[in-house]
Amino acid sequence: MIHPPDFRNFLPAALVVAALLSLGMVQFQWVKSGIVVEKQLFDRELRQLLEETGAGIAQTPDVAQGILELQRMRRKGQVVPDSLRYGLRLKLEERLRAGLEAQQKRMPFSIALSESIWHYPLLVGDRFDWSEAAAYRTYAYRIEGTLAEACACQLYLHLQLRDFLPHLLERLWLLLALTVLGVAMLLLGFVLLVRKVRREQRLVAVKNDFINTLTHELKTPVFSSSLLLKLAEQALSDSQPEQVKMYLGRLSAENQQLKTQIEQVLELASLEQPVYQLERRALAVAEWLHQTCAAFEPKVKAEGGSLQWSFIGPDGFLTADAGHLSNALANLLDNALKYGGQPPVIQVEAISGPKGLTLKVKDNGDGVPEARQADVFQKFVRLHAGAIQGFGLGLSYVQQVARLHDGQAGMHNHSEGGAVFWLYLPDFEPGETSPKQLQYG
Repeated sequence: MIHPPDFRNFLPAALVVAALLSLGMVQFQWVKSGIVVEKQLFDRELRQLLEETGAGIAQTPDVAQGILELQRMRRKGQVVPDSLRYGLRLKLEERLRAGLEAQQKRMPFSIALSESIWHYPLLVGDRFDWSEAAAYRTYAYRIEGTLAEACACQLYLHLQLRDFLPHLLERLWLLLALTVLGVAMLLLGFVLLVRKVRREQRLVAVKNDFINTLTHELKTPVFSSSLLLKLAEQALSDSQPEQVKMYLGRLSAENQQLKTQIEQVLELASLEQPVYQLERRALAVAEWLHQTCAAFEPKVKAEGGSLQWSFIGPDGFLTADAGHLSNALANLLDNALKYGGQPPVIQVEAISGPKGLTLKVKDNGDGVPEARQADVFQKFVRLHAGAIQGFGLGLSYVQQVARLHDGQAGMHNHSEGGAVFWLYLPDFEPGETSPKQLQYG
């Protein structure tokens, strides 16, 4: 039965998103207000500059005389010499440029001189735009005093900036930096929160799956043991010793399976303790490999498969915990037996070298999908949940053993099919024997 989504689960995320959007809008309005305030201050400074420049023009005889001559010739319709127009423009631009640099405003600009505020231009600089679209970056000042009285007109000096937004942003760099930093921290916090929530949801799902699997895996041998005990009691009362012996043997196997499953959970829990200490000792690698694989071989043959193992390189000793290392290799073999092909074909290689020992276990199964390869060593993860018995702890145990031995564990799919799980251990000391390759199985 498919249940409709519970929208209450999405309510916290929706509230967080709404809060982030609100904070983002507040940050945007904050920056916008800052730009408005800086623009007002910027306008005030430029008007002051134009006022000082306009007052200085009347006190500069050659400039004032040039403006009067220009205005007289324009009224009479005479052709204005380029030398007069160009020289007057340069003098006005020099004054304004010096004023802008004094205010630390280094930006391109154009000037104009007109009779009335927008009509009858007397002097127009390069790229000066008279359209309304440029009004927001154009400043005008009415020249008064003796110059205005002499020409009997309304003279206006215009200053038009071509690119002042970068200058405003430069003045607001601290505000912008804090805004960007704040938004980045909010986004980072949101991403971390989403990842945390997803991880918690996944852990809850994995925990529920583990509890269900644990209940099933422990319930099965307990139920079987109870049934076998009743059958043994009945056979005993009917004087059937052979049947009793068979039932007791199967009962012992069920109890051993139950013990193994419980020990697997307890062993992994003990390895995860931060103060756990391994019982390290010198381990003869070739002999240990042969004993471990030979003990597991009957399980593979019972499935109609084969197990081969080989030791490549110089023999030597590994400083390791023999019990945990044997269990780790047994888990890799058990994993290959469960997820390999039918019949299972398992190959084990121990490759020794100056930098350590590498154990490889290859099966003939379908391999592990690339999207799931990063998950197989996590606790309670099973690729075929329900189809194969187990708690999903075997590979996690292998990784913990590798970590405690300062080594590594990993896997990859083989180019010819199947998966290869490997375990690298650094504390290997080659012996005096010459390099050799031993094969078993």
